[in-house]
Amino acid sequence: MKKVSFVVMSLLISACAKDPESEAPNMPSLTDTGAVGPLMPKGNIKIEEVYYSGAVPTAGIDRYYSDQFIELMNVADAPVMVGGLIIGDAPGLAGAINPGNAPGGPYVNDPDYVYLSTAWRIPGEPEDVLLEPGESLVIAQDAATHNPYSPVNTLNADFEAYVDEFGEDFDDAIVPNLESLWYGAGYDWLVTVFGPTIIVLSPDAAEALEQTGGEYEPVRAHVSTVVDTMEALMDGDSGDFKRLHSSVDSGFIHVSGTYTGESVRRIRDENDQLVDTDDSGADFEVSSTPNPGITED
Repeated sequence: MKKVSFVVMSLLISACAKDPESEAPNMPSLTDTGAVGPLMPKGNIKIEEVYYSGAVPTAGIDRYYSDQFIELMNVADAPVMVGGLIIGDAPGLAGAINPGNAPGGPYVNDPDYVYLSTAWRIPGEPEDVLLEPGESLVIAQDAATHNPYSPVNTLNADFEAYVDEFGEDFDDAIVPNLESLWYGAGYDWLVTVFGPTIIVLSPDAAEALEQTGGEYEPVRAHVSTVVDTMEALMDGDSGDFKRLHSSVDSGFIHVSGTYTGESVRRIRDENDQLVDTDDSGADFEVSSTPNPGITED
């Protein structure tokens, strides 16, 4: 791939071999050698951009959303293990979309758990997929150029979500598919164009995902497994519809409307570092030009 490396980590380093005459390993530490081994995602992987609003109507199409993508970035100074990383979206309305819509419900504002309508996993063990320092990976709904319906090009995304069940989803022959852990409904992974809540969980959350009801009900994971979140709602008046508890994400962001071609992108500080205050309203800003960080082959 372009930015992620698929590797099998070796636990043996010939230069650090054990002295057969000694009972203890004669092996210097990572600190001694100056090397830094691959890190786990928590604290090191951030959501850099989410494009969910859908494309501006063009070419005779008034609703196009297959160009949606999520971009994750390694903010550490060492490679990060992203094999098994879980990405999903939370249930719940983004606002009063239709008359009579009201906030609340059993799966929102829980201080102990986050809920996912859909949960996808990057294939492989954690050490099998490494994201290099400062690099990002792009997860596309559909890996394609999207021309002429959208200027967004995700043809060379790192992963895509593919729903095989209904036979209507596009499957790129080259871009690897995410593994589906839990899928709600629909022929493709469409996050709501009114404003989704994106949740990234650590690889160990896969074994701890709990069903909350029937086959179309969400699954949940303890908040301790959360790596990062981005909460978007319909507009500035939709705060009562927040899905995440304030202890997980205290705010929200919103674009100007549906099918506007806008994304939300994480703000950078004066040192060009991604801002993370656990408040999506303070950490993200609206961008009129979605820009997935894809390196062309």
